Amino acid sequence: MTTFDYGPIEFYAIAFDGDRPGPAVLQAIDDLVATGTVNLLDLVFARRSPEGEIEMLELSDTVDDGAPALDLAGLAGHDDVQYMADALEPGTSAAILVIEQLWAKSFAAALYDAGGAVIAREGIPAPVVNAFLSEYAD
Repeated sequence: MTTFDYGPIEFYAIAFDGDRPGPAVLQAIDDLVATGTVNLLDLVFARRSPEGEIEMLELSDTVDDGAPALDLAGLAGHDDVQYMADALEPGTSAAILVIEQLWAKSFAAALYDAGGAVIAREGIPAPVVNAFLSEYAD
């Protein structure tokens, strides 16, 4: 059976009001890493000032001792981050994460060995799922 060094990865751009997400967001990411659910490959903060200027800060550039550990700092390229940050409104910020889905690593290898390939993937945000289910629950 094929063994991959890494499983599937995903980019997330998560917008926040203000210039940075709170410490609870970093703690939630750290918890996911600690439980082996994901591997944090890169984390970049972007913010757009009220005047419209974009500033980016790599997690690896910070000196915060409470920050999660990165496996591959710099995986999110400057152009990728800039593209995602362009959508920010003045006075808002975003956390741009690159995560490896650890749960899917062996599944990806099994698909590869069977000649299979994921040809489409669509995510549905949790607020949408919960709103739908609560509306149609018995």
